[in-house]
Amino acid sequence: MPISLQPQNMLGHWTDSTPRTCEFQHGSTLILVEYVDAYPMERKLAAAQQTINDAFAEVPCALTFASAVSAARHPAFWKHANRIALRQSLLNVFSIRYVPDSDQPIYDISWNPGFQPESSLAYSENWVEEMVEVHTPDDHEFIHVKRICKNQYQLLD
Repeated sequence: MPISLQPQNMLGHWTDSTPRTCEFQHGSTLILVEYVDAYPMERKLAAAQQTINDAFAEVPCALTFASAVSAARHPAFWKHANRIALRQSLLNVFSIRYVPDSDQPIYDISWNPGFQPESSLAYSENWVEEMVEVHTPDDHEFIHVKRICKNQYQLLD
């Protein structure tokens, strides 16, 4: 079902700060469309409407990109986590955000709060079978990933 970014579908609309923000929700993901006088609300909503369905279709690709970024930041954690096949995603898209000066979305990604610890048997480097248990880290780091075009992303951190 297509996502509609029409004003009547807004959950919230904040106009007392700059940039002003229109808030929508699709599933558990917030959609934030920010605008300023130079890029008024109607123009920003129309521009966001052009890419929002593709942005949601590409969530798995954005999560893969963010996983690579996170693996570079937390190599020991990811080495441990990749020892077993996980049934859940470790990362989650919390919001898809459109900023005033760009028509491309930004994915705000962090650890999946619904991730339930998983465990399985794996072999150690010495070929000893051992139990591996994976939990998400306690930090609340966000990774901000900008969509450049179809399936191409840029890290904003």
